[in-house]
Amino acid sequence: MEQARRKLTLDNPENIKRSLELAAYFTHCRLDPAHLQLSLRSAMGLNNRVKNCLSASTFARRLLELAPPTQVATQARQIQSVCDRTPRDEIAFEYDQYNPFVMCGISYKPIYKGSPSVECPYCRASYLPEHQGSLCTVCEISQIGANATGLKVFVQ
Repeated sequence: MEQARRKLTLDNPENIKRSLELAAYFTHCRLDPAHLQLSLRSAMGLNNRVKNCLSASTFARRLLELAPPTQVATQARQIQSVCDRTPRDEIAFEYDQYNPFVMCGISYKPIYKGSPSVECPYCRASYLPEHQGSLCTVCEISQIGANATGLKVFVQ
């Protein structure tokens, strides 16, 4: 997901919007705290650069909750204090931090809880229904949405 975000050039508004979305989604991946700090710093900085103060402040707050190094914490507090004065986003993007979601393994779009989705029977990666029948991009073994038992391990 981060590699897809870095491939985007920030020369047109659609790419900027998509880059903001991918940076925000990446902060919800189950990462080690040190790696989560990096993703939050990236999302905070990108949102701050495009004047998305409400989102930048949210990422700064989440970053400060992880007790980052002093220099990073100082930067996050500065961004948070500036952004709290004008809490609005200049560029609207599709992201709801309060609604639980999983990511589609092909399109990197959120699949919110209760929305239709299909899974890879082998690795259980989630996908939007439009990708049913495609090859799983995570394990590259199984067909998305196929009927199968998945991986079974027997111990004797």
